[in-house]
Amino acid sequence: MRLALVTTLACVLVAIAVGGGATAAAGPPRPTVLDVGDSLSVGPDPYLRKRLRGYRIQRLYDVGMHANDAARVVSLVRGSLPRVLVVSAGTNDDPRIVSAFSRAVGDILRAAGLERCVVWPTIARPPAAGATYDALNRALTRAAARHANLVLVDWLGMVRQHPEWLAKDGVHVTVAGYRARAAAIAAAVTTRCSS
Repeated sequence: MRLALVTTLACVLVAIAVGGGATAAAGPPRPTVLDVGDSLSVGPDPYLRKRLRGYRIQRLYDVGMHANDAARVVSLVRGSLPRVLVVSAGTNDDPRIVSAFSRAVGDILRAAGLERCVVWPTIARPPAAGATYDALNRALTRAAARHANLVLVDWLGMVRQHPEWLAKDGVHVTVAGYRARAAAIAAAVTTRCSS
């Protein structure tokens, strides 16, 4: 079932990339951002659009998306990827299986190549299956140290400073939290991913 979803999302992205380029407006094309991820991509979407008004945002969301799903989507559409990717994945992953998460991060970075910027918020959520998400965040930090085009947004640090943003499930956040997440992602895109 997940493979069918990933294939469908990839087909949608290819259709957007092929058909979405033609616009009636004159002038240079707007830069495009691919925002791929889980439910933590859905909440910030309207606020991210306001923060990135000069950008065209392609959205590929699945509330239960895992990092390997995101990697499959990005790999399937490698040839039509925009210059900036925002990836919100890992929150639904099993925190005990760090190797699978690290492999997915590596697959996304390989598909993106050196010429694309990948913005990835760190993971903030309560432990699952008896393990914290610290090891997945360390894997992201190691990957960012090796890949200059991987830009991390310290989402974990943000929610630690503002626990009032967290919903009862400890994963999703309030409107203020989604606004702040969008602002941090937009700042990363505009300051760290500029040409």
